[in-house]
Amino acid sequence: MKLPLPILLSFTSLMHSFSLKGAKGIEEALFTWTDSPSTTLNVIWLVKEKDPALFLWGKMDDPHPSSAEVKRHSFYRDSKLEVCQVLLRGLSPNTGYRVFLGDKEFRARTLPAKRPDRIRFVTGGDMMHSPEWHKDGVKAMVSRSPDFALLGGDLAYADGKSWERWLDWIEEYADHAVSKDGYSIPLVVAIGNHEVNGGYGKTPKEAPMFYNLFPLPKKLKSFYAIDLYEDLSVVVLDTSHTHSIESQVEFLQSSLSSRKARTHLFALYHFPAYGIMKGGLNSPISKSIRKHWVPVFDQYGLDAAFENDHHVYKRSKLLKGDKAHQDGTLYIGDGAWGVGTRKPGAKEYWYVEKFEPTRHVIEVEIKDNVRTYRAINHDKKVFDQFVDKRDADKNNK
Repeated sequence: MKLPLPILLSFTSLMHSFSLKGAKGIEEALFTWTDSPSTTLNVIWLVKEKDPALFLWGKMDDPHPSSAEVKRHSFYRDSKLEVCQVLLRGLSPNTGYRVFLGDKEFRARTLPAKRPDRIRFVTGGDMMHSPEWHKDGVKAMVSRSPDFALLGGDLAYADGKSWERWLDWIEEYADHAVSKDGYSIPLVVAIGNHEVNGGYGKTPKEAPMFYNLFPLPKKLKSFYAIDLYEDLSVVVLDTSHTHSIESQVEFLQSSLSSRKARTHLFALYHFPAYGIMKGGLNSPISKSIRKHWVPVFDQYGLDAAFENDHHVYKRSKLLKGDKAHQDGTLYIGDGAWGVGTRKPGAKEYWYVEKFEPTRHVIEVEIKDNVRTYRAINHDKKVFDQFVDKRDADKNNK
């Protein structure tokens, strides 16, 4: 249904009278994808139980915004909050849209149908020991003008029960993850141990807020694949938080097999296969990942795995067959977006090229099929860089 602006203003004023004005994390829009990023957008936000959830949307130049079906469900049993979700379909590629939540306006842009010659995205995890550090990480991300963000778990540090921390996390991301021209930065999420009451070896039941907040391609499945462009895909995995590592092998094999011809292939997950903290390579989880997932990465030529959890910056050597290899996968990250960092115990590791206990985000720039990975600290400075030219001779399709 189309509504002219005078009626829109009346609706938003009415909505405003019922809203939690000034409450952190309430009526703050987040944008995600579970389907084609060029033709769809998921919009998610929180409201107080029984409060109205007026939602209007349209292209930036549309004077008559439309309404849409809003799906609502409980956020967490003690929170007295509900999650609102809208899936917008049939959108135009590379087009700006605006949504109205009460008296608030948010903007988001769909991706182009075909990958431009130059794109940027940011990845990282372990985001919020404190809201201020989280915000500093978001600002470092925004300084790189990314098209989207890949978030590798341990977002709000709510441990499956501290719902108030999610309000801080949503508030800082929604308010500050905004481009210079006013567009929100859409996100793709993986689950981490601090989304779960118990951390590891649990089920979706122990991670109620993560599963209630974020729409996923399949209900209660935290592992999925998303094709961001015609030649760029990301496989999102669960490192034994609510699904076992072994149970995802068939999915991983199928996902990478069907995408093996894609030029840019990435994985996003929380606990690292090649970490340098928490026992390093001797960690049982790390061993399991290297046993069950890494051979599949090797088989299909995964370009990079974005790892988190260890509160340090790490960039591996290119690895294949558990050895340094020029045709191998880059393992990069280790989760220090907005947390206290840890200092590794050794001066060097055979599988690591660079490590540093620094809060950071990672920018990935793809230009003419050259992948450049840059580590960005909270001062918005580049402190490490790796350039991967192995696909530079491939023509964009």
